[in-house]
Amino acid sequence: MTHRRRFLTVFAATTVTAVPGCTGSTGRGSASVEETSEVTMTESQFQPRNVHVDAGTTVMWTNEDSGEHTVTSTSDNWRVDERVPGGETVEHTFEESGVYDVYCTIHGSADLSGMSMKVGVGDAAIESPLGGSGDANGGGYY
Repeated sequence: MTHRRRFLTVFAATTVTAVPGCTGSTGRGSASVEETSEVTMTESQFQPRNVHVDAGTTVMWTNEDSGEHTVTSTSDNWRVDERVPGGETVEHTFEESGVYDVYCTIHGSADLSGMSMKVGVGDAAIESPLGGSGDANGGGYY
């Protein structure tokens, strides 16, 4: 009986440890902000999800999928809505510091779920970077 109780205790502890990985965690603890001006659109995701550039930098989005995506602003500090056919690119020069929210109107939503990303410019820091690809807060299919 003691052996069975010990097995159940170990089994329950192992099961509880495994469950948090299945709860739809945002993954923000592992989210990163990359210093780059090149973003790819592939498998209905922006890669990387969070970028930082200096003011005056041109960011280039390249659609590596065969289907169309968009680069669409959702924050109030800029207005853009560009369709990007498969294999094509679109560019935008960010002149002023700030955090700019971006999503694909086909595969994402203005609440930054689905295919979405953030661009930090100049002195502005992305305080809440979006999580990894496919997480509950966007980056993949939803």
